[in-house]
Amino acid sequence: MIKVKAMLLALTLACLGLMTLTVYRYRDDFQDRSLVNLTNEDAGNLGGLLNIIGGGGGMGDLWQGDTHVVMGKMANETLRAQLGRRTWYFMHVMASRYPIDPTSDEKQAMKSFLFLMSRLYPCGDCAHHFQQHLKRHPINVESRDKLEQYLCGMHNVVNKSLNKPLFNCAEVHATYDCGCGPDTVRYKPGS
Repeated sequence: MIKVKAMLLALTLACLGLMTLTVYRYRDDFQDRSLVNLTNEDAGNLGGLLNIIGGGGGMGDLWQGDTHVVMGKMANETLRAQLGRRTWYFMHVMASRYPIDPTSDEKQAMKSFLFLMSRLYPCGDCAHHFQQHLKRHPINVESRDKLEQYLCGMHNVVNKSLNKPLFNCAEVHATYDCGCGPDTVRYKPGS
C-alpha cells in the first residue's frame, strides 16, 4: 500500500515538476498570454511543447509524432491492481469535481493531464493501453457529465478486458462524490 501511494505521489510530483520547469524556463513567453490563444509561431518558440499538449488555437493535434510510455512493465500483479483501483478512483473523483461548464483553459488542462498521464503512468502496459484508447476515442472534456461518462466508458473497456463486471455509468457521479464540499465555485487563491 505504501509503495502504491509513493508511486502516485511520485507521478503527481513529476507532472507538477515538469509543468513548473517549463513555465519557469519559458516564463517570458507566457507573460500576459493564455496557452489557448497561442499561435503556431508561439508553439515553435516553446520548443514544440504546445504540439505535445495539443488543442485549439493553432497548437496542433494532441497525438502529433510518436509518443511513448516512460515506465516499464509492472511485474507485481497485486501492486498493479492496487494502483489501477486507486487511479480509477482518483480519475472519477477528479471528473466529479470538474466544472459543469469548463473554460477553454480548463478543457485544455484536463486534456493535457490525461495525455501526460498516458505517458507517465507507472505501469507501462497500462499506459500503452491507455494511449491506444485515447487515440481511438478522443477525450471529451466539454462538460463534467461528458468527462464523467467518457472516463466511465473507458473504465468499462478495461473492466471488460479483465473480465470484471461493468459499471452502471448512470451512477458514476453519485458513486464518486468525494464529499469535498461545494463544487460549483472555482477555487481562487486568497478567497
